[in-house]
Amino acid sequence: MILKSLVVLIFFFIIDSKLLISEEIQLITIVAIVNDEPITGTDLYERLQLTIISSNLPNNSNTRRSLSGQILQSLINEKLQEQEAQKFNIRINEEEILKNIKFIERNNDLKEGELLNSLYKKGVPKGALKKRLKANLINEKLLSRVINPKIVISDDEVENEYKNLLINEGKTEFKLSEILLQYNQISSKKEILEIAEKLRKQILENNNFDKFANQMNTNGTAKFIQSNNWVVSGELSNELLTNLNKINKSEITNPIITNSGVSIYRLENKRINSIPDLSQSVTNIGFISYNLPINMNKINEVLTEIKIETQNISSCQEIESMGKELGNKKGKIIGRKLITDLPNIFVENIKNLNIDESSKPIVANDGIYIIMICGINKKLDQEFALKEIVKRKIFDKSSKTLQNRYLLDLNRKALIDIRI
Repeated sequence: MILKSLVVLIFFFIIDSKLLISEEIQLITIVAIVNDEPITGTDLYERLQLTIISSNLPNNSNTRRSLSGQILQSLINEKLQEQEAQKFNIRINEEEILKNIKFIERNNDLKEGELLNSLYKKGVPKGALKKRLKANLINEKLLSRVINPKIVISDDEVENEYKNLLINEGKTEFKLSEILLQYNQISSKKEILEIAEKLRKQILENNNFDKFANQMNTNGTAKFIQSNNWVVSGELSNELLTNLNKINKSEITNPIITNSGVSIYRLENKRINSIPDLSQSVTNIGFISYNLPINMNKINEVLTEIKIETQNISSCQEIESMGKELGNKKGKIIGRKLITDLPNIFVENIKNLNIDESSKPIVANDGIYIIMICGINKKLDQEFALKEIVKRKIFDKSSKTLQNRYLLDLNRKALIDIRI
């Protein structure tokens, strides 16, 4: 059996706790080849060590057997994504990796440099975490540059989801966090479920879901999915809904088997769906824009001229027409926007404006602006805010689906030779 052979192979590597493996052994023990690029037994062992130690799982043969297939698939996916990154000229430098390490240290109240040293003392090579963090960064950049730009959200999608949102008012809804262990070609469902059971046990014993979820996400064994979206009961499977109805806030479910993998959910909150008044989170604005002066020493003179030029503007219709004549002629009414989506300097000035009152000249990094609030329509503002929530929910769901499909496609097209 593949995994039994793998266990023997892994124990062959354990020369001492510092993982002193000779160059000859690294060259000989190739466990997989992905499009002519090798994954070595050393790569596999290092990631197993990182996963077991960082997740505080039992460091024994049973754990290794359960994890090995999942880890190897993760390494294959990372190799495929690294190859894709090269095609798109995506590069990760040492500074980005070190920044991630410092972030993890701060979040865990560790001193600078303490994380790698602590892992090393427990038998994890110092390069193991760096390799995993590099893979995470590659995944993020592929997501932002290659996958997310392909997402197209139609007006019909938004309208349908918006109607569902209104229909679901009064129903029970949940906010959840999820640890997802995805199925793959190497591990059986039984083995993935076994990992999930062990992980759940560790979470219950240590009462620290976030820590374990972040660690599993970092070492690549599982995905930690956090969302601010509320999910109505009708959108959940019967098994998940049954589990959620048995637990309280901040408690976790049993492992839930889904079409894509095995998940453990934490109940963040539960409520009766009541649509809040979000109308005040929206503003409807227009602007006139000017270029910054080449000589910034003259900024005060320029601001005085702009103030005089725009002081008599009293409506957004005037903003619209004069914006095409004054300054850099790029001014216009931009319409409704969530206030949180505006630059902070705009938000601060909006607070002190009345409707159809032009602001004082606002100096930003990319120019000088005169802005104006173009009326308030509570009903339309509320609808706009809710539809923006709907759009983001659709985007998140589409991004997750496309990312999974992208990885599947990479695996299908690749020449993968598993040698264990």
